[in-house]
Amino acid sequence: MLTVAVLQQKGGSGKTTLAINLAAAAHLDGRRTLVVDMDRQASAFDWSAAREDGSPLDGLAVVKADRAIALPRFKEIARGYDYVFLDGPPRLGDVTQSAAVAADVALLPIQPGPFDFWAVAETLESLDQADQVREQLGRTPIRRVFVVNRAGAGTRLAREAEQELRKSGGELAGVVHQRVAFPDAASRGESVLTSPAAYAAADDIQRLWRALKGGKHGPQPQEAKPRTKREASEGGRGEARRGRKAHRRRRA
Repeated sequence: MLTVAVLQQKGGSGKTTLAINLAAAAHLDGRRTLVVDMDRQASAFDWSAAREDGSPLDGLAVVKADRAIALPRFKEIARGYDYVFLDGPPRLGDVTQSAAVAADVALLPIQPGPFDFWAVAETLESLDQADQVREQLGRTPIRRVFVVNRAGAGTRLAREAEQELRKSGGELAGVVHQRVAFPDAASRGESVLTSPAAYAAADDIQRLWRALKGGKHGPQPQEAKPRTKREASEGGRGEARRGRKAHRRRRA
């Protein structure tokens, strides 16, 4: 079983959109898949309730858990599934910590621009704290994976965000572009993968899904070598500092 926690302390970064579409990719790939909605707004749970019978996504399980889950309880909930996606809350706290302790991978969406880069440093610090708990439980540090999310196609900000993440030494799984197909599919309880004419959006999700699968079943790429907790945290803080400098240069 692979558990992916989609985490970012800044609200509006597109965590739920990534979680449900990646879960859809796993489900359509023939994997037993579960989404755990850990946000009190319960958007992922509402998404599943909006789906009509006969959908290709029938059988994709979604449960609500907007409180911190102890690891034994999480294992009980996730038993029997191949992939579990945790849709994290918009603020750091006990719920985020419990997700980071339970997961194998932390998927960190970052929108192009300085604000998300500044916010990710706090998320990385929270993951460092979770790693201390994981160590006590005999678990290895959580794998940290970035995705540039809601990127404008062909924009300078999107290119800069991708370049900065690659330079940081962090593992960049891919880029997902801002497309109207995502909210349109979500409003019907569907994924861009099950929506007609959503080809470009579906390609973004499929590339991201392949990157996550490859990280589980094959060797990780060069930039994905495990880093110490200090290196991982400093990498995120470095991104924050570079983001602030770039923002000041643009304002000047």
